[in-house]
Amino acid sequence: MRATTPSQRQGSLSRRSIQPPHARPVPSPAAGSGQAWPVLSGLSLLSGLGIGLWLGLAAGLVAGAAVWVAGSLLGRRREDPRDFRDADAVEAATDLAVLAALPELPDGAHAMEQVLRDPASTLAADLRAIHAALLSTHPVGSPLTVAIASAEKGEGRSLLAATLGRLLASEGQRVLLIDADWCRPGQHALFAMKAAPGLAELLSPHPPGVDEVIRTDPVSGLDLIPAGRGRLGARALLSARMKTLLADLSGGYDLLLLDLPPLLDASDAMLVAGMMDRVLYAIRWRHTRRGPTLGALTRLRKARGRVAGIVLTRVGPAEAP
Repeated sequence: MRATTPSQRQGSLSRRSIQPPHARPVPSPAAGSGQAWPVLSGLSLLSGLGIGLWLGLAAGLVAGAAVWVAGSLLGRRREDPRDFRDADAVEAATDLAVLAALPELPDGAHAMEQVLRDPASTLAADLRAIHAALLSTHPVGSPLTVAIASAEKGEGRSLLAATLGRLLASEGQRVLLIDADWCRPGQHALFAMKAAPGLAELLSPHPPGVDEVIRTDPVSGLDLIPAGRGRLGARALLSARMKTLLADLSGGYDLLLLDLPPLLDASDAMLVAGMMDRVLYAIRWRHTRRGPTLGALTRLRKARGRVAGIVLTRVGPAEAP
């Protein structure tokens, strides 16, 4: 047996004295390796760091994973290929021109005021571009009737009709706006007017005089026929009385706008749109679902709706196509 020196015995004692009671003995590292720590067992780690710390770490990992999954799902929704992401995609899918991309505004009241307060705004310029596109395919000097349509609710259809009519009326056009949305009428609220009497009463068996129903916006000069409170539906709007009413009214105006209900909520509205000279089709930017809107457009064309083009609505300032 090889004898040990006092210094070697002291080093051996020092190494034994720092090992915790549950450590597994390991061979001494080779000289010059730089490794001189013991390998601790799982029980030693738990006792040294504490079970609470490990449970906290585990909970943090679970929470982090949940946040990652939620973020992935939200990101996937933002990049949903079913939604229209840009004007080129809309034109390619619909085979129709995008006439304008209307900016996102805080609310309807703000938009109604801006078209009059700031006639040089982007919104006003876009609305004029829409009007020019409508006139480009229509005989000069003859009245123009236009249906404002969309596939689903919440796409900015009614606000498009109201702001377009208000701007053009303020610039000298004779404009009549008719609220024919029998699902959710709202033009009277946008113009802060009474809802009745209106179109429903005009189409009733005992109608009032037209002058009793038409209301004039004192700021712009636009004339409005609200939806009314009587029974209004596709049967009434497709009646001979409605066709006669449109013919009589359009003769006194340069532009007659008809605000329709969402086509997927009231499929007969497509037949009503077919009675008009042109149709403007509203699509909400990065929101409208591709499948439903293309399906509604197909059915609208089969109903002989002459779609003049697409209007993108609620476009963010950094997202303009």
